Amino acid sequence: MKEKKDLKKFISESWYKQGLRDLEVADLCLKNKYYEWACFCYQEATVKVIKAALKKLDLDSFRHSVFNLLETLSQKINVPNELFEMATEIDKHYIISRYPGANMLKPPYENYKLEDAKKIQKLSQSIIQFVNKNFFE
Repeated sequence: MKEKKDLKKFISESWYKQGLRDLEVADLCLKNKYYEWACFCYQEATVKVIKAALKKLDLDSFRHSVFNLLETLSQKINVPNELFEMATEIDKHYIISRYPGANMLKPPYENYKLEDAKKIQKLSQSIIQFVNKNFFE
């Protein structure tokens, strides 16, 4: 029984640490003007941190949508509505930040600006702070 609990804690912490590292990568991309990659990495960081909390709770975490993962998390704790609104905005960048033609006919880097990356950074940080406060402090 203790071994299972230790394994669950280890897995949850691994997801959390990787999510924070992805957040650092996103910040580096932002700093170096890779705005499309910054948006994607912020989305990934947010997903991994939420998945860390879900793994801690033994809940399903097989999705890649911040919104859907927050829905699953809301089975156990109250998730404020504004976080779902933020998640919807963040999720838009999962595909369009990486694939040419997913949003207009230009390569993603031509569609992204500093303001886009800063907006997603702020939204991502808000959700990560919420999860951190509730599960990892």
